[in-house]
Amino acid sequence: MSILYIDHEVNNLNSFKATFRRDAEVFIASSTSEGFRILEEKDIDVIFADHQMPEMTGLEFLRLASAKYPSSVRVLMTGNAYTDEIRNAAIKGFFHRYINKPWDEQQLRNLITRSSHN
Repeated sequence: MSILYIDHEVNNLNSFKATFRRDAEVFIASSTSEGFRILEEKDIDVIFADHQMPEMTGLEFLRLASAKYPSSVRVLMTGNAYTDEIRNAAIKGFFHRYINKPWDEQQLRNLITRSSHN
């Protein structure tokens, strides 16, 4: 099981990696361009993307990733409200799950465990 977590906040990246490093091979990226580079080099099972990214939104990143890496499980993470834009993207299949930040460790662990059994 391999996971990519994209977030521009370094503390979130470090916390995520420390929390889930025993559950999976965790790759972290502080930019969407770095995230795409990792996706090109590694076979990633689950992609977590923070919506509030400086280069492009996490939603836009997952939209592009859904076309290029359709077998990955894609998860949008945001501290903002669930908007029509996010709802429409979910309907179109750009991402599979939506997680509120700050994230709940047990909720993410359950999601990761379910993804590893698919």
